[in-house]
Amino acid sequence: MKSRVVPVIPETILSYNIGEKAAMLSAVAERLGIKHTEIPTDKAGESVGFLAGYPGFPEKGGQLTAEGECVIFSGITSNRLNAVLKEMREAGLNIPLKATVTAYNQSESIEWLIAELEKERAAIEKRKNND
Repeated sequence: MKSRVVPVIPETILSYNIGEKAAMLSAVAERLGIKHTEIPTDKAGESVGFLAGYPGFPEKGGQLTAEGECVIFSGITSNRLNAVLKEMREAGLNIPLKATVTAYNQSESIEWLIAELEKERAAIEKRKNND
């Protein structure tokens, strides 16, 4: 039987368009031993998989920007993610749009991901207001 080697995805926090909050997020990531990468704002057209360093996702090129700030977690288990979110809360770091890299979103662009997260957030707010 042949075994399949699955590459280990390093724990990474990607941030897009978070401005001065990037230094706070870097401090949180450093405390937890996680790499923090700031995505340049003109890279919103690149796939999430490419930006997270996944194999098989080539650079698309071109420059595209998107509105909104976002944090994307890659290679982080649920227990570790809970620790990251707790550290972010304790640091007073509020970034409403958050996602993890999934098979569903890794081929999509940052621009698409932000739009999807904003739709989800609006739907949640609507449900809260109707309750």
